[in-house]
Amino acid sequence: MKAIKLASVFAVSAVAAAVSTSTFAAEPVFSGTAGIEYTSYYGDSKTKGDLADGTDIGELELSVDTGVVYAEIEVATNGKDEGTTIGFEKLYVKQGAVSFGRFDGSVAAGAFMGMDEIGSTGIDLNVGKVNDTTNATTYRQGDTDNTGVRYKVAPGLTVALEATSNASSEDSEIGVALSYIADLDGIKLGISGGAIDDANAVNVGAQFDAGPATISVNYGTGETGTGTTTDVEEAGFSVEFAATEALTLTLQYNKNLEAASGADDDGTYFIASYAAGDLTYYFENYNGVFDDEMNIVGVKASF
Repeated sequence: MKAIKLASVFAVSAVAAAVSTSTFAAEPVFSGTAGIEYTSYYGDSKTKGDLADGTDIGELELSVDTGVVYAEIEVATNGKDEGTTIGFEKLYVKQGAVSFGRFDGSVAAGAFMGMDEIGSTGIDLNVGKVNDTTNATTYRQGDTDNTGVRYKVAPGLTVALEATSNASSEDSEIGVALSYIADLDGIKLGISGGAIDDANAVNVGAQFDAGPATISVNYGTGETGTGTTTDVEEAGFSVEFAATEALTLTLQYNKNLEAASGADDDGTYFIASYAAGDLTYYFENYNGVFDDEMNIVGVKASF
C-alpha cells in the first residue's frame, strides 16, 4: 500500500512538473517606453494654474509577457518634486483564448479607432457615481476599466464580462461587452458596444489606408449613469500622414454631440512626431473640449 501511495505521489509530481514546464517554459518578453515631456497650458486651461513655466511629465512603461501572464507597469512623475507614482495599468493571465484580470479600457469602445487618448476615444460603459443619501457618501466607482474576463472568439471578435469597482456597502455591477473589427485589405471596419446596469454604449468605426495616409472615421452613442441616465454621443475623424520614413503628421477632430448649450463641443488636435535613431521627438497641440488647451513637446525611446 505504501509503495502504491509513493508511486502515486511521484506520478502526480511528474505530471505537475510537466504541466508547469509546458506552461512557463516560454522566455518572458520585456518591452516598454520611456520619455519626458514639457507641457504648457493656455486659453481656458489657465484654471489649471500653470501657464508660462510648463509642467515636466516623465514616464517609464514596462510590459512583460510570459505567454501566460501579461503585466504593464507604469512609473510616472507629474512634474512636482519627487511626485512619482507606480501602478499596474494591466495585469492579467491567459489560458488559450481566455484572459482574466485587470484591463485598461472597455471592450465596448474597441471599434473607435485612430484617436489620441486626450481627445474622444469612444463611448465606454460607465454607471457613474451613485450617491448614498442615507450615509451621505459616494460609494461606487462607475467605469469598467479594472476587473474583467475576455474571450477571443475568433480573429477580431472579443466578448467580455466587465465589472465596476465596489466601495462602502454597494456591490459591483457586472455587464457584458463585445467588439468586432474586420481587418480587410487596407480597410478596417468595426462595431462594439455593451451594457451594464442602466448604462449602455454602441460604437462604430472605419479605418482606410490611402497611400501614405491612414484615415479613421468614428461614431459612438449611449447612456451613462444609474437610475437617471445621461445621453452621450460623439464623433471623431483623424488623418495620419507619413510624410517621410521619419516624420509623421496627425490631424484629429472630435465633436461632442450631446454638449450642454453654450459649452465647448468640439476639439482639433495636431500631432507631429520625428524618429531619429533610437529616439522619437514629438510636438502636440490640443485645442478644444474638456479644457484640453495645451502644447506638449517631448522625447521618448522604445526598448
